[in-house]
Amino acid sequence: MSATLPLSSPSPLPLPPKNPKNPRSIQASDSQDPINALLHYLHVVSRGRSPAKIVFISAMKACSLRAAKAGQSLHAHIVKSGFAPDRFVASSIVAFYSSCGRLGFARQVFDAVPVKDAVLQTAMLMSYVDNGELAVARRFFDEMNERDVVAWNAMLSGYIRHGLPEEALELLRDMQITMLRPNEVTLVCALSACSQMGSLALGEWLHGYIDKHLGASGKSPTLGNCLVHMYAKCGRLDIAFGLFVQQKPKNLESWNTMLTAFALHGCGMSALSLFSQMIKLGIWPDRITFLGVLMACSHTGRVDHALQCFNFMTRVYGVEPNADHCGCMVDVLARKGLLKEAREVIKSIAFETDASIWGALLVGCFTYADYDLGLEAATHLVELEPWEEGRYVALSKLYEKVGRIEEAMRVRKAMDEACTERSAGRSVIEVDGVVHEFIAGDRSHYRSKEIYSMIEILCLNFELVDQHDEAMYALMSSEHWEGLRPLISLLINKYI
Repeated sequence: MSATLPLSSPSPLPLPPKNPKNPRSIQASDSQDPINALLHYLHVVSRGRSPAKIVFISAMKACSLRAAKAGQSLHAHIVKSGFAPDRFVASSIVAFYSSCGRLGFARQVFDAVPVKDAVLQTAMLMSYVDNGELAVARRFFDEMNERDVVAWNAMLSGYIRHGLPEEALELLRDMQITMLRPNEVTLVCALSACSQMGSLALGEWLHGYIDKHLGASGKSPTLGNCLVHMYAKCGRLDIAFGLFVQQKPKNLESWNTMLTAFALHGCGMSALSLFSQMIKLGIWPDRITFLGVLMACSHTGRVDHALQCFNFMTRVYGVEPNADHCGCMVDVLARKGLLKEAREVIKSIAFETDASIWGALLVGCFTYADYDLGLEAATHLVELEPWEEGRYVALSKLYEKVGRIEEAMRVRKAMDEACTERSAGRSVIEVDGVVHEFIAGDRSHYRSKEIYSMIEILCLNFELVDQHDEAMYALMSSEHWEGLRPLISLLINKYI
């Protein structure tokens, strides 16, 4: 199942071929469907005819995507036409109000329908899920008198989208008891839960189930991509790449999944080689592709490649960089000590900067002892994330470095006031059927002493962070602890 990783030294980033497989041309035609549905509805009404039920449903779906105000008028027309009690029409109205965040109106429409089938109930369930009302959604789900696989998938996807893999897997076990056969969406949700928890054993079981019941021919690109992502997240990059090589056909998401996995695991050369291959094959990259390439450039220290990629995005491929791309570009420059250039990148950004951008610059400022620029970066971080204690510690340390002791004390006082009710970073893994939860700074786990000792040894060996430097350690805000999950899983499995 595993395969040899591509490690060849990539040449400068390639230009696209003359006839690329540009997915944007397909998306452009698909995006016309909502407009056509509304135009058809208006055409029917303008001729003095009463629209058929399917016309109302299509037009209401279009309003959910493009026209909120028109949707309310359309709802009134539906009521006047007598189609409001219809379950399929009502489902489209519920979905419309859900897209507007108006759950009260959605529930009124739902309650007004005398006979509620699985389609209508699932539409109401999805309304709660899509608007983040998971507790309400679960109560509604438990009270449903008819639950098909679509309803189970709706609840599962809600847990996955909101970072609750434990609840998703528990619900999956409940689904198994009902003897309801999972479909592809169910399996995608289950694999996503395994990815979030680092549950390799369950992921392997699901892989076996997929091969047994679907086989290679029945496995869609989406399901194949989820398998690749799961193995990569669980630290088995070799298996992930083996599955990627065997995957046929591959879509853009397939290439992005593998490329990003290489980049996140520090295999920058492999990621850049993969990017060259996909361009030669005429596959048009998107924002996710370029984010992976920039991360790869950061890990390999290839400033020239990163600058070329950053320029190619807009000029050649028509992809506008977002905050994540700019953060990666700043990180590439800051790692090489090009702090002035990194600051110029930030100045050139047309949109509002976020913490990832200033955080990347701050790390470089500490590394290369540019404390004045570091003060600017740390000040922005405190403003952007006033709940993060590490931001205050870094700013205070910088003030001490430049001899401004009073300002350092003021920052410490502000930290005590602002971070009294902060929520620590949380990470969850599943090992041998047991769920382990870790919170940043918490040592309540019965093997925390061994785990922290091993992590400290690894940090020292690989120079990930100098824990004797309070400021550098403080830069590890809550999201950084998420990256330790696969490592902790490995420690529990093999070394403890």
